[in-house]
Amino acid sequence: MVAAHRFNQKAGKGIDPIYGCVTTGSVWKFLRLTGQHLEIDLDEYGIAQPDRILGVLLFCCGVTL
Repeated sequence: MVAAHRFNQKAGKGIDPIYGCVTTGSVWKFLRLTGQHLEIDLDEYGIAQPDRILGVLLFCCGVTL
């Protein structure tokens, strides 16, 4: 996420915030980088909750339903 932030700044496309996720394949965690401030969602989303995972991903993409 830091590398993407720096790359975007050098390209003149200061995108803020940058969203990220990490997964083991069965458990998902989501993050948001705003400037130098990193926020980590304390909730863990299990693969048995695809609606919640997709909801977070859609939010990160700016999609509203």
